[in-house]
Amino acid sequence: MSSRDRANFARKPAEASNGAVGALSELISHLRRGQLARALELIESERRSIDLDETASYVAGLVCAAHGNPAKACEHFEATLVINPLNARALEARAIALQNMGRHHEAVAASEALARIEERNPAAWRLLGASQYQAGAYDSALSAYSAALLLDEGNVSALAGKALTLHALQRHREACAIFEKALEAAPFDKTLWHNQGASFAALDEPEPALACFLTALELDSRYVAALEGASFILSRLKRFADAVALCDRALALAPDHKATKLIKANALHDLKRFREALLLYEEALEKNPDDLVLAVNRGMTLLQSGAFEEALTAAAQALRLAPEYTPALRCLATAQLRLARDAEALASFDRALQATPRDADLWCGRAIALKELSRFGEALESFDAALAVDPNHIETKANLGALRLLLGQYEEGLPLFEYRWIRGEKTKIELARPWPEWKGESLWGKRLLVTDEAGLGDVIQYCRYLPLLARNGAIVDFACRASMHALLNSLGESVSIIERPEADASYDFCVSLCTLPYSFGTQLETIPAPKSYLHADPERIELWRRRIGDHGFKVGVAWRGSSHANSDNSRAAPLASLAPLASVAGVRLISLQKNAGVEEVETLHDRGAQWLETLDKDMDADGRAFVDTAAIIANLDLVISIDTSIAHLSGALGKNVWIALKRAPEWRWLLERPDSPWYPTARLFRQQRKGDWSELFSIMAKALEDIVARSTQQTKSPILLPGSAGELIDRLTILQIKLERISNRTKHANVARELSLLEEARSTHALHDPRLNELEHSLKEVNQRLWDIEDSIRLLEKAGDFGPDFIRLARNVYKENDHRARLKRRINLLFGSRLIEEKSYGEDQPPGAF
Repeated sequence: MSSRDRANFARKPAEASNGAVGALSELISHLRRGQLARALELIESERRSIDLDETASYVAGLVCAAHGNPAKACEHFEATLVINPLNARALEARAIALQNMGRHHEAVAASEALARIEERNPAAWRLLGASQYQAGAYDSALSAYSAALLLDEGNVSALAGKALTLHALQRHREACAIFEKALEAAPFDKTLWHNQGASFAALDEPEPALACFLTALELDSRYVAALEGASFILSRLKRFADAVALCDRALALAPDHKATKLIKANALHDLKRFREALLLYEEALEKNPDDLVLAVNRGMTLLQSGAFEEALTAAAQALRLAPEYTPALRCLATAQLRLARDAEALASFDRALQATPRDADLWCGRAIALKELSRFGEALESFDAALAVDPNHIETKANLGALRLLLGQYEEGLPLFEYRWIRGEKTKIELARPWPEWKGESLWGKRLLVTDEAGLGDVIQYCRYLPLLARNGAIVDFACRASMHALLNSLGESVSIIERPEADASYDFCVSLCTLPYSFGTQLETIPAPKSYLHADPERIELWRRRIGDHGFKVGVAWRGSSHANSDNSRAAPLASLAPLASVAGVRLISLQKNAGVEEVETLHDRGAQWLETLDKDMDADGRAFVDTAAIIANLDLVISIDTSIAHLSGALGKNVWIALKRAPEWRWLLERPDSPWYPTARLFRQQRKGDWSELFSIMAKALEDIVARSTQQTKSPILLPGSAGELIDRLTILQIKLERISNRTKHANVARELSLLEEARSTHALHDPRLNELEHSLKEVNQRLWDIEDSIRLLEKAGDFGPDFIRLARNVYKENDHRARLKRRINLLFGSRLIEEKSYGEDQPPGAF
């Protein structure tokens, strides 16, 4: 109660009735003794008398307001105003009581009356501003607060109210300036610091926002609103662990604080602590079962954890509460996509776009659904629509890039593919690097760090570029997961495979592994596609040869990829669909499956089906990925795999591999064609109908019958001739050149088959040595030059031109052949070949010798 009110209690107006005077006197007596309950009893029993007196009714109203009964208080203030409509204090008190009851428009009217009576009183204008703010009349509130500040420019309450109003009007920069002025006068006001933090947050300036919230917490460590605000900003700054810690402090003070639970659950989601996040969402939903945000966020967390069916159910439950709620429709459509229910996903995206047509996320999702349905032209249109809404939409750019690459449009696709996500954490363009990114500059003598970024299959596919960097003069370090080092060391000594750079390491450039095709300006025609560029360990090859045996036509199979929640499960085939392969006479199917999918083998064997052989469960179990798998593949006649790392490994090893692809495959496999520009030994088999694996593997089985039949004929009476290491390597380089230059499909297939046989001979005899790499490269260059010379000679001969050019080219033939012979001899000596090729020239012979 204010001093002015206490003074009013002591004055008795002359016109008051005797009953009212007595009641007022007794009421004041009770209040002075702190006997609030007695005072309330008196007000109730003497109400008629009290409300006939201006002062008594006003005091009664104040007592009821203090007791938390604004409705009763309002009745007494109205009685006061009946007696004296110009009673400013009663008008003020009634306006405040009306505010407390949420009757904001009536509070505005009372405040306006007060401002007319006391137009020079800043408190009257401040009260009017507060009433108008609560009624949502922000422009009027701003005028009222401004009027208050004209009368008292340093009034902290008016400054705070004006800043809040500017915030409500989304004039956040002005709000921050007014909060700053208020804080100059009241630097220890925690609410002012909190509210300024909220305005900075609305300006998307998280650092100053966080500073404000933390200052509020220094003033009051138990200030729940500041804890909530700070945790929200920490999440924005991707400091999720810190956000969770502050949420825990807030929830210790206010266990049922829904907003804080939501922030914590979202932060746990981003920390990939999905189980904990789900528990929080479910706990909050028990108390708020109709909260759509909680319901949808729970659904999205289920999606991220790989529980797609449950996510679908969660989205459907949210849509029962609000059938056109866009986030719920987005969750539903995404779950349908992950379950390969693409037509349903398309319908859900269309339904969401009817309600929210300017949503880039929805247009992007729609485009992905159309792509999965092989409606590529429409998918491109939807990606364009997403970029029309948001030209910087990263998800759209990355997916559009992948579609352009699928269509073979590398020039358009590779730049967009730079927006891809790196291990699901941040986009490629968001990577912070301590060294300049390599974008095609000269590398001669430069140190270059290449960083790992993606799945195992991607590492195998793109590591082919690492020796090319070295050939361009770079000193190359590839920093990748330790498990891949043993396999990647077979790239040769020109590339250093490390786990991470040293703390004081210095590089001239760095680049992400999957960016190398873009940095090299790769086109379909220029994809570096050697027959093989990775090699199995010779000792392990021999170890697994003894375990597997030589009998039968040995086919390794893999039918499922990673079990990660973000994996494309529509690429996987049921193990049972591979059964037609086993029916081909003479074929042994050998499982190359690890981790996910292995349980299907056990189920198969439990049912009595024994058509699939399994190897030791501990293969690759020493932490070195693929070392055993690569050796096993080297002992096989063929690998048949879905689109997974096994397919990439087989191609990189130069093994014949058949790859089973879904109807709309991943971008690197392109469309329609039966071969791959990335892997010369790959043959692609494609679904004719979406999701139909049975037909695809039946077609594969028929093709396998032909291969096995030809293999049987070819091995009936093989002609085996002794040879040297140099001759074998020479022949391999010639076949590699033929594979690159021959376009006739029949000839190309024959060359590929011969190359495969010789590669097996090379692996069998362990012709791998770091010193061989340079010799083999030089030998291939010599044979390429001889090929070009022979082509030129043939053209001159056809034209009847035997002039100087013909003579020069003819002389170059024996010069190149001399160089070729020297290289072959060095290879023979390197491997201790029993056959050493010797040459003799005319100048070496004695006179008269033949």
